[in-house]
Amino acid sequence: MDKAQSQLGLTDLYMLLAVVLWSLNFSVIKIALREFSPLGFNGVRLLFASSLLFIFLKFRKEKIGLPHRDWGVFLFLGVIGTTFYQLFFIHGLNWTTASNSALIIALAPAIIALVSTGFRHERLSWLTWGGIVISFGGLYLVITQRIGGFVWSLEYLKGDLLIFTANFLWAIYTVKAKPLLGRYSPLKFTAWTMALGTIFFLPFAAQDMKRLVGAKISLVAWGALAYSGVFALAVCYVIWYSSVKRVGNSRTAIYDNLIPLLTILFAFFILQERLSLGQALGAGIIIIGVIMTRLGRVETRQKEMI
Repeated sequence: MDKAQSQLGLTDLYMLLAVVLWSLNFSVIKIALREFSPLGFNGVRLLFASSLLFIFLKFRKEKIGLPHRDWGVFLFLGVIGTTFYQLFFIHGLNWTTASNSALIIALAPAIIALVSTGFRHERLSWLTWGGIVISFGGLYLVITQRIGGFVWSLEYLKGDLLIFTANFLWAIYTVKAKPLLGRYSPLKFTAWTMALGTIFFLPFAAQDMKRLVGAKISLVAWGALAYSGVFALAVCYVIWYSSVKRVGNSRTAIYDNLIPLLTILFAFFILQERLSLGQALGAGIIIIGVIMTRLGRVETRQKEMI
């Protein structure tokens, strides 16, 4: 393992930036969805972000084309990481509670660690596993203090399963990206997987997008969509896969646990929602878990194959 990988540095600062941008995105999307339907919003957002990524590629004078041998892999990752992930996530949120969704999403770092070890890409140390467990415990404190804990019932089961499936899709998308990132830049990888996934997402969103023609959408809502497309998708995805390339899957994924915490903080300032003492305690525990996981030794397999 590269010695630099075990030290906190520029990669961590970029990931913290991505976490902040993603956390703010929840409030931004909430504003946009006052005037957009979820599928219409996502269809336009994905199309916009994909186009922007290819403009970035052109600006950086990177070779845009893909070798024929990798088309199948990029198509597979685009469909699971963009098309089906977005569909399952959006509908899952509609069919379950916010509490259930947040707790299931909080499993992402552990799921990515399990998938990564399952594909024999990484072998995690006890410190890394301990950080995952501790950060999840802190996250549970934050969420239960905010919205009342986990609710289990048949009424919410469909949504819970969709969110859980979306988590596994994101984990596979992240883990299987690692070998490709040895041959392609994070920008090129993100551009192609998002574009291919968007192509297959658009049929689901076509009717909602048609209704936007002539609709009275405010500049505020369009601005929210632009922010979400530029920062939450284009910029943050590139940062995410730059981190995966640099420090691995599991130590990148642990930063997901900071997103609910920061989302609550933004809601406190933007929506004047209260922050409890329990949430503050959970925040401290999350930070400890993130540091433990980031500093924990991760052995990366030399032979990584798609």
